[in-house]
Amino acid sequence: MPVTGDKGEQVRELQRQLAAARFDPGPVDGVYGPLTRGAVARLQRYCGLAADGIAGPLTLQALALLLPHRPQPGRRLSPHFAEAEFACRCCGMVRVNIRLVHMLEALRARLGGRPVIVTSGYRCPAHNRAVGGARMSQHLYGNAADIIVAAAAPHDAAAAKNEAPGTSSGWLMEYITERGGFAYLPPDKVADAAEALGYPGVGRYPGFTHVDVRPNGRARWSG
Repeated sequence: MPVTGDKGEQVRELQRQLAAARFDPGPVDGVYGPLTRGAVARLQRYCGLAADGIAGPLTLQALALLLPHRPQPGRRLSPHFAEAEFACRCCGMVRVNIRLVHMLEALRARLGGRPVIVTSGYRCPAHNRAVGGARMSQHLYGNAADIIVAAAAPHDAAAAKNEAPGTSSGWLMEYITERGGFAYLPPDKVADAAEALGYPGVGRYPGFTHVDVRPNGRARWSG
């Protein structure tokens, strides 16, 4: 675990990765000085981690996830999300901001533990162009996910509708729609929950909801 004052190849590799992820550490000289510590702190803020400037295990994992790589088979990033779920549908590579994963877990909890299905995570530049994505789409940086929320199978949804309106499942099930034999929460209801959680970016579309953890500003739109 490189810390301030350290020197050597381990620090140099950290600096290379920081530079590749666009967190300028200054000269790649193998010295963990103020510039490198500052770059680590900026990375930590970007990923929703405590910004102490120390490159501990969680910080190093967050940095590695921000760089394009092949997902590890079976690797889980959180209790309910696997790394492969965020892979590009074009090239199979993945980039993902761990802050996005944590906020998806929070959204899942807010929606009564219903499964959140990622339909589009990271997009390589070629795939982003092919689907008509914005030139600076947050998908390019691993900051975004297009999602649908599976509520229950139709017979379970029908049963839940009979619950008291004050219960979480009873409230949610009032808004369930069915598609392809499964029940899903309407995108607007998912978007409302995401906005309540403070997602920086929320887009409302007829068949899905876009959420992102863009580092600057807030965006709300409908497509």
